[in-house]
Amino acid sequence: MPFTSESAEELREIARQFVAKECNEWKTLIWDEQCHYPKELFDQFAALGWFGIGIPEEEGGSGGTALDLVVLCEELGRGSTDLVACLSLTTSGARTIIASGSDEQKAELIPQLMNGTKRTSISISEPDSGSDSASLTARADRVDDHTWVLNGQKTWCEAAEHPGTLIQAFVRTDQTAPKHRGISMFLIDHQTPGLDLRRLPTIGRNITGVWEVFLDNVEVPDSALVGPENGAWRMLMAELPLERLIISAGFVGATLQILEDVLEHVKERHQFGQPVGNFQGVAHPLVDLFTRAEAIRLLVYEGARLHDAGLDCVKEASMAKLASSELYAEVARQAVLFFGGYGYIREHPLTMHLADSVIAPVAGGPSQIMRNLVARSLGLRT
Repeated sequence: MPFTSESAEELREIARQFVAKECNEWKTLIWDEQCHYPKELFDQFAALGWFGIGIPEEEGGSGGTALDLVVLCEELGRGSTDLVACLSLTTSGARTIIASGSDEQKAELIPQLMNGTKRTSISISEPDSGSDSASLTARADRVDDHTWVLNGQKTWCEAAEHPGTLIQAFVRTDQTAPKHRGISMFLIDHQTPGLDLRRLPTIGRNITGVWEVFLDNVEVPDSALVGPENGAWRMLMAELPLERLIISAGFVGATLQILEDVLEHVKERHQFGQPVGNFQGVAHPLVDLFTRAEAIRLLVYEGARLHDAGLDCVKEASMAKLASSELYAEVARQAVLFFGGYGYIREHPLTMHLADSVIAPVAGGPSQIMRNLVARSLGLRT
């Protein structure tokens, strides 16, 4: 067991037992096939205090550390990386409100996010602004001292239409400022008049789902603005390293679950009079994949340790996101070869992992952008 902390390992044991009983990969496979959002499961997350892990108790959270949070998300990833997404969307929103929100926003929203009656989704990307997210064109215009009107189109917005969702909409509020300096963030209830949602028919990640968001003269009060006007880019950059560590932990958990499934299979499957795992052509590639997974796992923990110490972890978070997502995709593909035909039928969770892993190197920042961030941290200009 990798070194973490006593509290993290206690949480790991609780989470592992919970996942095995309530949301293992066989159960999440059914939810994914049905495009079902298991609200009752996330209500259990709230009852366990998981939405508040890493948030100080005095701020309304459950206490604990970033290390605790990534360990939890690693275990949830064993069920599905989509479970991690559902958790992290709300924990990220809560951290942003605590860091940048008004006293009134904190007092109203943090208790609701912690008890699960409200959830947050983040809406940054647009049809013409993906990796270059600061080039977004959706806009908010102030019509009087108390009201803003939002117009434009957003896309790839996860979990946007689930019960109690507040969408964190990043929009342009200064048309003349440099692109990174004219962006603000508004919290918008997903049922607000003028806001329309269309679910996109993705090949995976169907528990959270992703939506297009259409803003047609959506009126919101000034109290919906979170943080300083035109200051949302810095808010986003402050949150991304931890968010990427959380995502990476989920990929590590999913990867280890697949590898352990494969290991069990190659020990039980006999061909030519012996377990197929006895053949070096099977054993050696599997050893290499386990080795890489354990190394990336420790990288995630190191990033969380740095975050908890108040130190910069952009390099480690970017490395972790790059390595974990690409390994998850590789392991899912390789596992089909290890399982043979059994890994290609829809009744097997590997098919869910295979579909989910395809988007892993893109979601949360594509691998090319992660390489750029690491290169900059090494003193290279890209």
